[in-house]
Amino acid sequence: MPLLIIANSPNKDAALAGLEKWKTKYPDVAKLLEIDDVLIDSMRGRSSTWTRIRVNLRHVPEASRPPQETPDPDYDPTREWRNRNRTGS
Repeated sequence: MPLLIIANSPNKDAALAGLEKWKTKYPDVAKLLEIDDVLIDSMRGRSSTWTRIRVNLRHVPEASRPPQETPDPDYDPTREWRNRNRTGS
């Protein structure tokens, strides 16, 4: 599925604010989204939780789909662990 990660934040309200900023940046895309195209996930790590917001672009024509950008906000407590495992350190 054509999914974009819009926000990752330990604060759900901050993640939702990131979604609203994204919708403002891409109003033509946002108006094509249906309710179930916005995915709000509560993520849990070993010592923290965060909210991840993704959008499913299945109802947006491929030529009109925006690219994946750095999420705003961009909090992911697993990033350091994943990067360490990729480099083998």
